[in-house]
Amino acid sequence: MKLHKLALLGAVLLSSQAMALDASSLKLQVYSVMLSTSPLCTSPVTVFSSATPTEVDFLASPTLGSGNPADGTYNCVVIKMSDLIKFTPSASSGLCTSGTQYVADVCRSDNGGMTQAPDAAGAPTVCLGTDAAPVSDAVYLYLTTNASAGTGGGNTFLQPTSTSSTNGLNLTAPLVIAGTAKSKFVVNATGKVGDDGVSCGMNPPVFGFQKLP
Repeated sequence: MKLHKLALLGAVLLSSQAMALDASSLKLQVYSVMLSTSPLCTSPVTVFSSATPTEVDFLASPTLGSGNPADGTYNCVVIKMSDLIKFTPSASSGLCTSGTQYVADVCRSDNGGMTQAPDAAGAPTVCLGTDAAPVSDAVYLYLTTNASAGTGGGNTFLQPTSTSSTNGLNLTAPLVIAGTAKSKFVVNATGKVGDDGVSCGMNPPVFGFQKLP
């Protein structure tokens, strides 16, 4: 029996940064994980799903669930998660203090945040809350090998399309499943935390798959 365990690492908080710091922890509440062979994230298969979210430190090499996806090249990962993320800087600079856990609402009304499940019809859901008064929304984070994703003008929590190819975030390498091969989904969060002059924030990490020996 093939067993492919996905260690899912990473999150998104969009803000500018004055001085680059690393994150020592990055925690998300995760509901489900889906895979699609298409860079447009169409017809995804569910690898893990729970009605109750599980808090996971994405920088601690967690295993969210086990699955047995069919052999193939998966160019998109969709993570259903709460839009309230927690991160801890590894050092102090400006308004960022080492060892202090910060909570941020990354999809909210005052940043035009919207989200929608894969292949859903109709208008997307507008996220609630503001930077000053955060509200937890269930959102879909789209990670795709589409090179245009995350380059500006798109929405991290909306599905990429042929006309909205900047939606989502770039996945540096697809998940390739062949036989008994296993892969780990990792993130590079080096230099992604910083003080923007108003608060301590975090920019998107770099996502990609790593083959396991």
